[in-house]
Amino acid sequence: MAELGSSAVLLNTSSPAAAYVSPTALGWLQGQPPAPEHHDQHAHCFTQWRSAGLVSSGNASTTTDEPGSLEAQAAALAALPGHPVLVVAMAEACGFCDQLGADLAANAAALARLDASVLLVDADGARLLGRSLYIPAYPGLIRLGQDAARRGTPTAVLLSRDRPAEVLTGFAEVSNALITLSGADPKATTVEAPTSCSVNVAAEPVDAVLTATVGKTRLGIAVRGPEARRIAEEATGAVAEEGYTPVTLTLERPETFHLLFRGGELLARARTPEALREVLDAVLAGYTRFAAPERDEIPVLCGAAVREGGGAVLFPRSWMSDLVKRARQLDQAGWRLRPEPYALLRTAPDTAALHLPGAGGAGQPGPAVTAVLTQAPEGGAPPSRPRLLASIVNWIARPAAADSVHTLAASLRQVPVLAGTWQEAVTHLTRTDEGRP
Repeated sequence: MAELGSSAVLLNTSSPAAAYVSPTALGWLQGQPPAPEHHDQHAHCFTQWRSAGLVSSGNASTTTDEPGSLEAQAAALAALPGHPVLVVAMAEACGFCDQLGADLAANAAALARLDASVLLVDADGARLLGRSLYIPAYPGLIRLGQDAARRGTPTAVLLSRDRPAEVLTGFAEVSNALITLSGADPKATTVEAPTSCSVNVAAEPVDAVLTATVGKTRLGIAVRGPEARRIAEEATGAVAEEGYTPVTLTLERPETFHLLFRGGELLARARTPEALREVLDAVLAGYTRFAAPERDEIPVLCGAAVREGGGAVLFPRSWMSDLVKRARQLDQAGWRLRPEPYALLRTAPDTAALHLPGAGGAGQPGPAVTAVLTQAPEGGAPPSRPRLLASIVNWIARPAAADSVHTLAASLRQVPVLAGTWQEAVTHLTRTDEGRP
């Protein structure tokens, strides 16, 4: 929990979950009993916080392997196949499932060599990838997948004869299981949660998924077209590996521009292969630096625009594609978009102001963060400044160190925050009377 004046943000340092804590709720977390008229709100808040993993359930005696549970059902099926089986519960209206399906399609060659079975179960039936399965095992495995869907999608159950069944929940855990089954190391592989527009980029078939080693970490680069493949290979030495690799970056040239995507975010529209290569080099350098950050650097999942000879502004990842399409307009006003995957922030020792890294490295401060531009909620009253700050603290990359969370929250308290739309942000940054926040 990081305090924001009289309120606070409650944040999970392992996963991207957070909640704004009002002054009244802050008192509850600090041990104050709720007033009689707040008993229902108190119960509701703690129920929601527990379900999001923000506070402990306080109930260590809960068992998950009682008769009829998913774990017990899986244990009864573990001996059926003679090789590992990953049963994955999918859903049509699940964006994470769509992205998982796109990654599976892009890794078709790796899955064909898999010494395991992957059974995708949804409302329409089941689809098998990898090794074939003994037909009598299908009904029980499909029922297992259908029951697993009740815990959310994607949820997977890993069955293996020589170890207890594992229940895996969420895109990252399921992806890590696929990486492990392919013989690769999930701890040394980049797995990024998809954004709402990732599937739009990933939906079309790709020619190959190349695996680059960036900061000793495997990173998947999908390519469409021979020119995109050549650029990726020259920039990274990437190769088509046998292991399963989730797609992180995508290179293509559908028409005039060379395009570089990170998930669903457009990072660059380049007119020449050389310009695309320059941006790709910067993005890969950003991943390398994230893998081994300098002391006191705070990685934040957001975009950044730097003003020539001035400061910098931060903005939500969801705006990146729209701002990249207007990069020329911003450039004419003196703003340059930073394509790096993370904004690595540090605080100035004398003022505690936030800075981007300097060009010289070795801890040198770069442009100071002069404002944060963020999305205003649709409808309703304008959000309070503490609520805005809580949402911005939630941009911190996970896993996050507790000290970094507190440092970021404290430093943001002195930064102007402007809420609006990306269109209003472009107007604000390019206005001729001042051109800066």
